[in-house]
Amino acid sequence: MAHDSRFPGALSNGTGMRLAVTAAPDAGPKAPILFRGDLADCVADARAVGYEGIEVHVPNIWEFDAASFGSACAAEGMAVSALVSGQLNVRMGLSLCHEDGEKVRLAIDGLKRFVDAAATLRTGVVVGWVRGQVGADPAGKLARQAEGMAEVDAYAGSKNVPLYIEAINRYELDSLNTAWEIVQFIDGHNLKNTYIHLDTFHMNIDEYSPAKAIREVGPLLGYFHIAENTRWYPGHDRLDFDSVFATLEAVGYDGFVSVECLPYPTGPEAARRAFEFLRYRYFYDKR
Repeated sequence: MAHDSRFPGALSNGTGMRLAVTAAPDAGPKAPILFRGDLADCVADARAVGYEGIEVHVPNIWEFDAASFGSACAAEGMAVSALVSGQLNVRMGLSLCHEDGEKVRLAIDGLKRFVDAAATLRTGVVVGWVRGQVGADPAGKLARQAEGMAEVDAYAGSKNVPLYIEAINRYELDSLNTAWEIVQFIDGHNLKNTYIHLDTFHMNIDEYSPAKAIREVGPLLGYFHIAENTRWYPGHDRLDFDSVFATLEAVGYDGFVSVECLPYPTGPEAARRAFEFLRYRYFYDKR
């Protein structure tokens, strides 16, 4: 692998894994965002539950005030676990493999602005939907994705900001759906500041075994999402979290584990129930 040190992309404070939760100024009723509205209020509400990190789905990176948001997080003693770039695609129609070269350039510029904001907040950037659909031209569009990622990767490296390519299931994106495919993509294109973001919901669809996927990613694991097989909050259904956390501990992962699940029965209630389940089973003081 091109990455030699152990989990260099995982944001750690030296105390092991920490729990984070999703937030956004606004989101659709079925979006896996649990805290919504004014971001400073989201930070305070998440901290009141007990979370140590907040994951922000930024609707418009060109209008995002990272410095003000950072001040709100500092006031609550909250870390920013990641900035998520998906709205570049979902709201603005941009992608790294778009047929329109101008939209590719805007996607790259948007990702660089995410990197700038992440540098201010001392966090990383999730790269998921903005990769785009490859459709009937997988070779050509994957090459275009790689070219765009290489440019953003170099820029992120200059800012000391890790990028996290998310393995999203095949029903949502049509490429780089598994951990091993992303390992090959990163190593094959020598992306030195890019890591892998795994999600239990997506792994439950496309991986033979989530534990196996975690092991084969190795030091490229930079970020982790958690939700049930139905995408409800952890503890609601049947996913084998014992195996997942045992493997994360066995490989020495020490980054954030972020709850990204459906806002059912409500977002704040799902956040509370997820925290109680995870804290009791996996995040209790083991000393």
